[in-house]
Amino acid sequence: MDYTQFVDTNIGTIGHLLQSTAPNVQSPHGAAIVAPVFRPGMKDRYLSDRIFGFTVGGSILMPFAGVDAPDFYHTASSFDHDFEVARPDHYEVLLEDFDITERHTAMANYGAFQLSRPSGALEAVVYTPGCTDCRYEDGFLTMTGLAERGNAPMTALFALEGVSDVTFFDALIPEGESDIPTAPARAARIRFSGSGARLSFVLSMLGADSAMACYQSRVAGKSFSDIQVECNRAWNDVLGKVRVQGGTPQRLRAFYTALYRATCRMHDYSVEGRYLGFDGAVHDDGGQGFYCDDGIWDTYRGMHPLQLLLEPEVHQSCLTSYLRMYEQSGWLPRFPFPGGNVPCMIGHHTVSILAESMEKGVEFDWALAYEAAHKNATRRTMLPWRDGEAEELTRCYYEKGFFPALDEDAPETNAAVHEFENRQAVAVTIEHGYDDWCLSRMAERLGKAEDAAFFRARSERYRQLYDPEIGFFRPRRADGSFVSPFNPKYCGGQGGRKYFAENNAYIYSFAAQHDVPGLIALMGGEAAFAQRLDQLFIEQYDGQLKSHFLAQYPDATGLMGQFCMGNEPSFHIPYLYNYCGHPEKTQRRIHELIDLWFPDTPLGVCGDEDGGAMSAWLAFSAMGFYPVNPASGWYDLGSPIFDRVEIDLPNGRTFAIDAQGASGRAKYIRSAHIGGDALAAPRFSHEQMLRGETLTLEMSERPCGWNAGI
Repeated sequence: MDYTQFVDTNIGTIGHLLQSTAPNVQSPHGAAIVAPVFRPGMKDRYLSDRIFGFTVGGSILMPFAGVDAPDFYHTASSFDHDFEVARPDHYEVLLEDFDITERHTAMANYGAFQLSRPSGALEAVVYTPGCTDCRYEDGFLTMTGLAERGNAPMTALFALEGVSDVTFFDALIPEGESDIPTAPARAARIRFSGSGARLSFVLSMLGADSAMACYQSRVAGKSFSDIQVECNRAWNDVLGKVRVQGGTPQRLRAFYTALYRATCRMHDYSVEGRYLGFDGAVHDDGGQGFYCDDGIWDTYRGMHPLQLLLEPEVHQSCLTSYLRMYEQSGWLPRFPFPGGNVPCMIGHHTVSILAESMEKGVEFDWALAYEAAHKNATRRTMLPWRDGEAEELTRCYYEKGFFPALDEDAPETNAAVHEFENRQAVAVTIEHGYDDWCLSRMAERLGKAEDAAFFRARSERYRQLYDPEIGFFRPRRADGSFVSPFNPKYCGGQGGRKYFAENNAYIYSFAAQHDVPGLIALMGGEAAFAQRLDQLFIEQYDGQLKSHFLAQYPDATGLMGQFCMGNEPSFHIPYLYNYCGHPEKTQRRIHELIDLWFPDTPLGVCGDEDGGAMSAWLAFSAMGFYPVNPASGWYDLGSPIFDRVEIDLPNGRTFAIDAQGASGRAKYIRSAHIGGDALAAPRFSHEQMLRGETLTLEMSERPCGWNAGI
């Protein structure tokens, strides 16, 4: 079966508030990502009235005709989605102003464009900001600028056919996603001798010679169709590892599109066995590539666990890339992009990916991985959006177990604190508690009992922030006293960033994913915990308009009360009913959330995609399970939206979920068995999954008393 027929890359191309997705064409983990460039500054890509070109590394290619003096705006064209094909292996669109049909495909770090204009002469222009090497020789156009993501050189080598002339000129194009300011660019104007044209391309961070060598070994002699078939096969190899039965066509499209987006990253930037490292030197990749482009705060929760399950070889190569980054830069990455790590968000969550991989039996250099993770936990700053050695605020966490906060209106006293992102003191404390728990698991498995006990104890010290008088985690000053006054819904300024990360105290009440029993105890037991969960989904805005709330928390989209489906710290929360004796509420919520927030339309991603994070939640939840704590080795049971799911496992076996009726109204689980053995609780282990047996769920349309807690 061709599973790409179920992928619509326009799903999510209208954002609910902030970013939208893009209709990318690429192979799984490919560095060549080609997508239309829509109106600069317009976040809702699907609603753009014009296409301004197509991304090729750090360059933009745009076909045109009849423009005497081409520039970025005059070569743009109107288009109509009715004359568009948007799939992962190819894209096609009619550029109406020029009567040009544009098609493109990509595979790994190369690809091809196919252009046709039945009514006459055809041209194209390639815009390259900050071009350092722009030349045309013997049918090859070389444009070197900066990689689209990151601060690293990127060469685009175009093999041109049927060209009558190539000339260069200076141009201005919008910088980033804004019309102003503009950036200087070098542009190449390509005139073709006929009404049709084909342009092959290769991308390399190692320069023109590297790109040419790759062209000769991988691209020369291939047709457009040859490359598209390669990409199509690569996608079917991944998407075909999960086969579903039942469900509507809409759910099939939403699911397989989510699976596509969740397996796009990380991207392999190695070319012909070599890559540009974080130390600026060229290295041999040892046959494992070099994977970049990751936002680990977003992706450790679901994208990486899904990758470990479906693409074990890629996952291991990503782990190897992390350790190479550590050896080359001195730190494990947080947001690794071409050219180096970017200190985005909070936490040192690479340790979660490492601990999960160790827990699930991945073979690796665990001594070096532990060394790197231990250095993070004992020497690296915890300041949001900063990097480097630990400073006084981080040392407060080391000594007292919490990251110190300031009063709401107090001026910042530490010059190292990011002027916008602030301290995020409660979020930093809880999330580093999770990292400490992960490190303790690694230490335990490596026989480091003293380290294991130390980090396990430190992972529980987040509880010091819980104020039983108000029932929320509350920031503490450096002297240990609670910040006052404190409003758990609205404190912390923009995005709650004085105390939280893009959310408020309602979401972070449930953030300690490593210590759910501890959370339950803090809140007064299972009944009280369940009541808190119920209230989360209905709590309103204290008489304020919803727009007032979203103005402070623009990342908190997909709102149901204070719960926000559109932001990562919420992802595991619907599954927490499993831990307090109400799995039926998890089952109902999962179906509600999928149906409400993940349709197969341009509005089908209710928050920022964030490197496959949103889509990984949907992919897991649609199959019926999710890793609340990825590093624990357990999957928490939800409720599948398909009657049957089959998953090809790393060991060659197949794990099946049989849930007849789940694709209709039968969302509740009456009983659950794996291989004939009844589940004692609504969860199963990775080890149980690897046996390759069937998880049989007896489904019901009404809650039916299967009330096993964890």
